[in-house]
Amino acid sequence: MEPPRTLSLSGPVLVDAHVHFYRCYRPEPFLDGALANFRRLAARLGLAPHSPGILCLTETAEDDWFRSLRDGVVSHALGRWTVHPTEEDGSLIARRGEDDETLVLIAGRQIAAREGLEVLAIGMEDDLPDGQPLRRTIERVLALGGVPVVPWGFGKWWFRRGRIVRELIERPPRGRLFLGDNGGRPREFGDPPLFAYGRRRGIWTLPGSDPLPFPSHERRAGSNGFVLEGTFDLTHPCTALKERLRTLAEQPPIYGEGEAVLPFLRHQVLMQLRKRARPPRRMPSHW
Repeated sequence: MEPPRTLSLSGPVLVDAHVHFYRCYRPEPFLDGALANFRRLAARLGLAPHSPGILCLTETAEDDWFRSLRDGVVSHALGRWTVHPTEEDGSLIARRGEDDETLVLIAGRQIAAREGLEVLAIGMEDDLPDGQPLRRTIERVLALGGVPVVPWGFGKWWFRRGRIVRELIERPPRGRLFLGDNGGRPREFGDPPLFAYGRRRGIWTLPGSDPLPFPSHERRAGSNGFVLEGTFDLTHPCTALKERLRTLAEQPPIYGEGEAVLPFLRHQVLMQLRKRARPPRRMPSHW
């Protein structure tokens, strides 16, 4: 596979910080949908129309689409898309046909912590076990070179778990920590107060689309995220992204909209039914 044609990118780019690819998705429509969302939102924001968008994959212990793409396992299902290596392990360049339409794919994991909260590890391929304490999981992500994000989830920032997130904001671990928002949060609910509390303490919010495991979400990637300024070396985009995030001096601009209440409630019910129909994820007691 040949390397990407464009070796660097200057100016603002759109970043979706919370992306899943589920088995019910088809690769070509998934990538087409992400590209269309990036193009639509770039036009709305007045950005360059053909700037590559960045998808940060946050895969669970059950999923490993990034490695399948890197190893060419799913190349037959990509249609007009081809996937190209970079000069680092944590990123890939997806290019559609000969029109130089480009997406940047960044490796990452999603780890379930013991407290019922989750940690997203941007730019990290290492597998970490579920079921460890939240703070220890974040420290392990930092030690392995990932960028940790604690994402919002319906009901997960209330009561005891809300206090845990607040304590984490007040006493963050050494290294850069972020909070996460997603496109599935109802727009009528308003922002959780912990987002504003985090920003007052220099802990910024990185939104993402967070598509759910339903065919109707196959084209959702790229629809929510943030705008990041800077120059990105597309031979090492994962390294460039992590360095830029670690040096952010202010909250980056956010794009996208939340979900309407009725679809949100429907998806919550479907997710609960799905969880009850599947065996629980293994929760080891040690690393």
